[in-house]
Formats: sequence, structure tokens, C-alpha cells
Amino acid sequence: MKRTTLCFLTVCFILLSSFAWAAEEAQTRMVKLDASLEIISGQVKLTRVGSTKTDIISNGVELYAGDLLETLRESKAVLNYTDGTVMRIKPRTLVEVQPLSIKVFKGQTWYKFTKRGTEFRIETPTLVAGIRGTEFEVAVTSRKKASVSVLEGAVAVKGRAGKKSLVLKPGFATHCEPGNELVEAYKFNLDKKNAEWKADEWDCAGSISDINKLFINYLNLKYEYGDEDSRTAEALKTLEAARKKSK
Repeated sequence: MKRTTLCFLTVCFILLSSFAWAAEEAQTRMVKLDASLEIISGQVKLTRVGSTKTDIISNGVELYAGDLLETLRESKAVLNYTDGTVMRIKPRTLVEVQPLSIKVFKGQTWYKFTKRGTEFRIETPTLVAGIRGTEFEVAVTSRKKASVSVLEGAVAVKGRAGKKSLVLKPGFATHCEPGNELVEAYKFNLDKKNAEWKADEWDCAGSISDINKLFINYLNLKYEYGDEDSRTAEALKTLEAARKKSK
């Protein structure tokens, strides 16, 4: 009996050691991106690559290849790359970050790329945009219709369902719906689009008051986890205390 117990414990130890080693190896395989996340307002849902656990964060973090980012209601975020490339993310937008690409599953994003030695790709459910240095917007609706609007430079766009491709210049856009070809390039209001993404709205400092941040935090936690969750209750308690203090 003692020998059987000893063998069982030995097997358990070996299995636990193997699991720990596998977890450590997976961690070392994570590829750190040359970009960091800055949250301008609200919160972002972060799912680390290789994990099913989702965290709701209010502060900027380092990113790894394969991370999923989703901006919540009334939330905005910015990806800052070490070479000066910038990506702005509007509320209710879901993206996956990779070293040489961004996958946009839904929402609105804006990019200002520096001149790169290699082509960077923006991938959506219905089209792919390839760029080296330019300024443009990519938007994806809930029905997977994707559009590209160029504000500066040029963007090469190709539909996923067909062979058609276009090179868009400033003031021109295209879009593609699931199962369809790209539509021909068409003009859009360049001044209006530039105003929509104007830089002063994306400055982190003083973007919204502390109480508004706490309120958005509470709403997002309530939406994600419900009224009874301890995180929601704690957020409400913090919000109420801040309101009383401000009076």
C-alpha cells in the first residue's frame, strides 16, 4: 500500500512539474510588441494572448502579439509605437494586435504611420489594407462591412472575397461587404473626417474629470458583471464617496 501511495505521489509531482514547465514555456514564447496602450478615457477589456481570462483596465499597459483589446462604452485608447506610428481606437471597437498587422473585428480606428521598411497590414473580415506610411481610417460595422478612408498618403486595399484591389489617395474611400467585391473608390468629406479625429480630443491629460472616470468605471463593471458583483459594488462605493467629497 505504501509503495502504491509513493508511486501515486511521484506521478502527481511529475505532472505538476510538467504543467508548471509548460506554463513557463508559454510565457517565454510571448512576443512583446514595440507598442504600448494608453487609455484616454473609460476602460479597455484586455485578453492576453494564450489566455481566456479577460481583465478590464483603466491604465496603459505593454502589449504582446495576439492580445485582444476592446474599448468599452464612452472609452477611447491609443497605441503608441516606438517608431512614432499612432493608432487611435474609438468606443466599442475590438482589435487584435500583431507585430506587423492589426485585425479590426468591429468599430472605428485611425492610423498615422511613419515610413516603414516593411509593409504593415490592417485586416478586417472583408478587406485588407497594406501601408508603409500614411494617415487613414478603418471602420467595421456589426454586419462586417469594412471601409477605408484615406486622409494622407496612399493605401492599397484588397477585398477578401475577390481579386479586385485599389490604391486609395487622400479624400477617397472604398468599402466591402461580406461575399462582395470592393466598390469603386469614391470621395468623402476630408475636412469633416479630419475634424472627427482631431488631436486635442485624444490628449490624455484632463480629458474627463475624475468623477466621470469613476462613473464610467462603475457603468462598465455593472454592464459586464451585474449589480451583485463585488467589483461593481466597490466601484459604486468609490463613486459615491468621491461625489460626497466634491460637494
